Amino acid sequence: MDWIRDFYAKQGAWTGVYGGAPGDHNHAKVGAIARLVGPGPWRILELGAGGGQNAAATAGLGHDVTALELVASSADHARTLATSVEGGSLQVIEGDFYGVELEGTFDVVTYWDGFGVGADEDQRTLLRRVAGWLRPGGCALIDIYVPSYAAASAGRHMVFGDAERRYGFDAEGCRWLDRWWQTGREDEAVTQSLRAYTPADLQLLLRGTGLCLDAWEPGGGMDWEAGKWRAQQPLERAMSFLARLVAAPGEDPG
Repeated sequence: MDWIRDFYAKQGAWTGVYGGAPGDHNHAKVGAIARLVGPGPWRILELGAGGGQNAAATAGLGHDVTALELVASSADHARTLATSVEGGSLQVIEGDFYGVELEGTFDVVTYWDGFGVGADEDQRTLLRRVAGWLRPGGCALIDIYVPSYAAASAGRHMVFGDAERRYGFDAEGCRWLDRWWQTGREDEAVTQSLRAYTPADLQLLLRGTGLCLDAWEPGGGMDWEAGKWRAQQPLERAMSFLARLVAAPGEDPG
């Protein structure tokens, strides 16, 4: 997984996607916490926080948030957002979620837009860590990419200012490929590779991790024919589904 830090650092530098203040889409996304967990306030751990927009929006709802981010420039931006949070609190930790040591447990662990960076066993390792970070009765909310959407996106090309992207799909590995480069410099492209899962696949992945799938709901997706993003899609057309994970009865995450 040597590509991870390089990909996110370059994607952020080329597009500015991890900069700026929380937008409407960030507030809409973190609204799932109240819907699927309750109003709280909660102690929340956010994994892969990027520039901190979702974490800041979460803290603004009154929660105490610990945001974990790998890329230094993104973590720095999240710290900047933390200074203007009102309602709750936001602490930012720069580190690798496979190795970082955290104090205490959390009511909720969130992972928005990023699960699947490794092989299945890497995902299981992370899920075991998530189970250990949760207090008794806590839950995790994790965006899971959908194979049918990943396959349908293959070959789609988009331009974002001076950057370009092209989607691909590894059918054998069931991995969604997201290739980015600066216009005119495709030989320097970086590629994100994300494992996609159906809800049934996810239930198999969770065996032995200390977690089980308690509920899920499909998210939005691009309507490729109309060229429009739809905020709510059926599973077969959704980019991802939001999984609520809780402790599996009788399982020890260790």
